[in-house]
Amino acid sequence: MIQPPIFKKMNESFACHHCKKDVPAAQKTCRDHCPYCLYSKHVDNNPGDRLARCEGILKPMAYAKHGKKGFMIHYICQSCGQKKVNKFLEIDSHISDSWEELLKLSGIT
Repeated sequence: MIQPPIFKKMNESFACHHCKKDVPAAQKTCRDHCPYCLYSKHVDNNPGDRLARCEGILKPMAYAKHGKKGFMIHYICQSCGQKKVNKFLEIDSHISDSWEELLKLSGIT
């Protein structure tokens, strides 16, 4: 039996709950975090499903380099403590994620 994918494509613009900036939809992928401050909102159990009832703020805590996916942002929900990981959007014709904010997560800047 073939399992349906757990990823649901949701590419919507939104207002960031952390920095309050307007976030446009992404060019080729689904954007679920702010490209300016990298914060997100805990709205998904699985990517794009919008089934999480928490709706807490996902704070970026660290990043790691994934061999195939590139840089991955590690989050912790400020309400429930759940940890999540999401892809850093390096290139996008609308707006790419902030390298400066990513580097701040390393503690170097």
